[in-house]
Amino acid sequence: MALIPITPPAGIVKNGTDYTNKGRWVDGNLVRFENGYLKPIGGWDLLRNTALTGKPIGMYAYNDNSGNPVLAVGTSEKVYVYYNETWYDITPTGFVYETATGETGFGAADFGEEDFGDARSTSTLSFPANSFSFDNWGEELVFCFAGDGKIYRWQPSAPSTIASAISNAPVGNIATVVSNERHLFALGSGGDPRKIAWSEREDNTNWTSLARNTAGDIQIPTGGQILYGLKYKSDIIVFTDIGINRVYYLGAPFTYGIAEAGTNCKAISVRSIVQAGDFIAWLGENSVFAYDGTVKEIPCEVHDYIYNEMSELYRKSCWGGHNQNFNEIWWGFPSGANQTTPNKYVIWNYRDNTWSIGELDRSCWVDQGAFDKPIAGDSSGFIYEHESGVLTGELDPFCQSGPLEIGQGDKLAQVNQIIPDEEANALPGVTISFTGKFTPLGTETDFGSFTFENDGYTDARFSARQVKMKVTRNSQQDFQLGQIRLDVKPRGKR
Repeated sequence: MALIPITPPAGIVKNGTDYTNKGRWVDGNLVRFENGYLKPIGGWDLLRNTALTGKPIGMYAYNDNSGNPVLAVGTSEKVYVYYNETWYDITPTGFVYETATGETGFGAADFGEEDFGDARSTSTLSFPANSFSFDNWGEELVFCFAGDGKIYRWQPSAPSTIASAISNAPVGNIATVVSNERHLFALGSGGDPRKIAWSEREDNTNWTSLARNTAGDIQIPTGGQILYGLKYKSDIIVFTDIGINRVYYLGAPFTYGIAEAGTNCKAISVRSIVQAGDFIAWLGENSVFAYDGTVKEIPCEVHDYIYNEMSELYRKSCWGGHNQNFNEIWWGFPSGANQTTPNKYVIWNYRDNTWSIGELDRSCWVDQGAFDKPIAGDSSGFIYEHESGVLTGELDPFCQSGPLEIGQGDKLAQVNQIIPDEEANALPGVTISFTGKFTPLGTETDFGSFTFENDGYTDARFSARQVKMKVTRNSQQDFQLGQIRLDVKPRGKR
């Protein structure tokens, strides 16, 4: 008896063709790789039984001074807070929410491309999608929506009171962030796309720069305009439409300085920017980037899956989120020319450097921390707690391999048994199916599906030189798949 291990290395590969990715996983849905094992992702439960008004596009979570968690959700129409197990609509009076952008109309295509008077076809232009920035000033929530431009505050001491604009703060801003030194920052301050302003220390209503205070402003040293900013260690990292800049604390008399930190690394969507502890990661226009003091391009084994399938028109709706318990960064993106909201995702396990893919309707994400589990929203306005038990419903996670060689040269191999490792012994409800070919250009034959037996041995009878393997969960339970071996013996040429 010859036992041949056939389980591909951890991680899905989508660059190139299935044949060029022989011996690897090439497709999947709702699975992850953890410590080399194939597993389904965790399930999710509704955090709110009814949908919010508008599509959730931004989230932030923190604790108040008493340790109570606060969840802020910005949608395309409203701003909500979930606090003490109660939902509050805190949308400010006069708040300017996300306006719909059409795909067609005058100027949506190249001049002279279509006949005068004809209805315009869908263009390939990328229309802007505004984003929220949230932070907390002590226990107060502060936020800015780029389409509105004002900086607002909300107090948990009066949770039912709607958010109000911070007195004297600039307007026309792109984003806001609170520095470690307790200055409130306005990025794109006053409508100037290159200006960064900050308030007096400990006083977010004083923005007048005087010799006796620490309020001030600077300009980004590079060309382009500001898109977003966030805290990173002792700095504030400012993203522009060219690259990134680092704002650092100097002390009196200048308070802050700024320096270029990376070029040719523009984020495809500011919603895709993820802070993951020691580094920041984001989707670039054709690459994945990370910053840990320097900008690095991240090798991505699912690059083609992301950038070939992503909707060009609605790419600014891409989002990212950290899932720290699993050392993962999730990115969602819209797939399909007319898909307006993210419907597919990739997962990067940055510890093991593996990738997974799948389909899921999600529009934003916030990691666990203030709350016990990650929280995400979908395009219909529903909010979910993720990693909540086992996947249920009609969702069956699967993973599909590329071609796996089991024969030698022109010899066929006869498979007699399928033998999972000990990690798979207690896996009733997991099915492995095989398809195979006798020649590389030959027709594909379905060799059937096989369910793991309790004794760890599963009888199988088929012959091939090359097979593809698909692992599917066919019942609502967890599983962990290690090495799969086939009991084979050589056969002749036919």
